[in-house]
Amino acid sequence: MIKQRVITILSWSDIRLPKLEELTGISRYTWSNLKNPSKNREIKEEEILAIAKVFPQFRWWLLTGEVMPEVGQTSPDYEDANQNLANQGAR
Repeated sequence: MIKQRVITILSWSDIRLPKLEELTGISRYTWSNLKNPSKNREIKEEEILAIAKVFPQFRWWLLTGEVMPEVGQTSPDYEDANQNLANQGAR
């Protein structure tokens, strides 16, 4: 499940692999292999920790699948839902 949540964060962020490599110190090819469903590769601790560092607002969700917005811990879906609500309120 954590691997899928990492992939969800990366898809949500739309961050390019060279930038992700720069931010994490982990090769863009490693990230590409991780995102490729045909590779069926396990995620490593260093990759989880790197994503948690780049996206600290998603740490709790990354590890548990739960959000705690009252302490700033959300998920990509939560962020999208709140953005949509904000956009509707601005109309």
